[in-house]
Amino acid sequence: STSVTVGTSYAASVAASGGALPYVYSVSSGVLPAGLSLNTATGSINGSPTNTTSQTFSITATDANACSAVRSYTLTPVCPTITITPASLTRGTVGVAYSQTLTASGGTSPYTFAITTGTLPAGLTISTAGVISGTPTASASPATSLTIRATDNFGCQGTQVVTLQICPVISLATLNSTLTVSTAYSSSSAAAGGTSPYTYAVTNGVLPAGLTLNTTTGAVTGTPTSTTSRTFTITATDANSCAGSRVFTIAPVCPAITVNPTSLINGTVGIAYSQTITATGGTAPHSFTVTSGTLPAGLTLTTAGLLSGTPTASNGAGTSITITATDANGCAGVRPYTLKICPVISLGAITTGGSVGTAYSQTITATGGATPYTFAITSGTIPAGLTLNTSTGAITGTPTAPNSGTITVTATDVNGCPGTRNYTFGITCPAITVTPSTLPVGLAGTAYTTTNFTSTGGTAPHIYTITSGTLPAGMTFTTAGALSGTPTAGNGAGTSLTITSTDAFGCTGTRVVTLK
Repeated sequence: STSVTVGTSYAASVAASGGALPYVYSVSSGVLPAGLSLNTATGSINGSPTNTTSQTFSITATDANACSAVRSYTLTPVCPTITITPASLTRGTVGVAYSQTLTASGGTSPYTFAITTGTLPAGLTISTAGVISGTPTASASPATSLTIRATDNFGCQGTQVVTLQICPVISLATLNSTLTVSTAYSSSSAAAGGTSPYTYAVTNGVLPAGLTLNTTTGAVTGTPTSTTSRTFTITATDANSCAGSRVFTIAPVCPAITVNPTSLINGTVGIAYSQTITATGGTAPHSFTVTSGTLPAGLTLTTAGLLSGTPTASNGAGTSITITATDANGCAGVRPYTLKICPVISLGAITTGGSVGTAYSQTITATGGATPYTFAITSGTIPAGLTLNTSTGAITGTPTAPNSGTITVTATDVNGCPGTRNYTFGITCPAITVTPSTLPVGLAGTAYTTTNFTSTGGTAPHIYTITSGTLPAGMTFTTAGALSGTPTAGNGAGTSLTITSTDAFGCTGTRVVTLK
């Protein structure tokens, strides 16, 4: 066979015929290709060629009778096909240690590697063993084209055109880690360092529920719907397929949810109760539950927030409960309350009649609640001169003016539970009698016998006035009730006078007299 490859085992045989066995074979002219040898006994040519030098040679076969024959041959060894791998090199990144090992096959090791065209990016070298390594100091993007040559042990060569891309460092902006469930969020992981445009993708993990990544701009937007913390990686790939990644951890927090009102109205045993609980903040609808404590007997709370029912028993200082409002996204707000169910507190009757200037004393009593009670006038005005003792409920004093008004008294027990009752007063003036009823007769020109008016009833001192009629000329009347003087003329049948006595509190009594 004339097909012979350098570094590859070769076997062929020349066989003689026509003579007498055995034959002896020899190279009678020329030489065999380097690496091959002739078996003189069998005529076989074996070995592994070590170069591509073509050789022409003659082999003589001599038989047992010394008879011989000659034949000429030409063998031209060829190099094997040497393949270099890999056909494409891994990307490198500026500032990051790089290492890529080239291997060759098809020839005879060891191989020696070299770059025959093109230049390695700054910071990289290639060893004769085929290791490209170093730390790139500048980007090569788009890629650099290189021709790599591998030379085997026998000088046979193979080449491979490869591209080596050194990417720049691509960085991503920090995402805002402050975000609230049910509140619109927007933050950008915009890339820098590479060649725009960039394409963005979540390459590991998932975004918080409700958020999406814009693959063109790198913006993360949306409205979070859960507080579940998420760790994810966003990768930005530039126009040259260079990539940069960043790991983010985002933990949405719940918005502040406020339960209203700040306090609950008190209820009363046997009286229908209704209080609406609402919530602000978060995402409607809200669901309401009692998460601590127990509602007083007879009351229930709906998930819509209506606290209602008819209480069946009082609870002293009140029951502590906590109401929780949970929004559509599972976020919650709480409010502690004290819900008081009051007993029915009754106030006793009192005598409300009285007289101006006469001492008054009545005590209002309360029953049904827990002592002690505190009493207060919560509507109307108590008659002048009277006061309410807030501790005992006693109304005492001396009325100083008539009064027919109504007041509301509230008794509040030790637990703050109230009871009320209206009281209508009838404070009247006392009867005031003015004396004398008849006056002495006077004479014109003669001094009149002084007459002093007096009063019974009412509260001294009394003030006297003539409220009807006119004194005869020459006569005078004092506020102390003294009628005196010297009439200057007669008045026939007499003059009618109305004498009014006004006591210290303004109560009055009158007397009609005739002065003749």
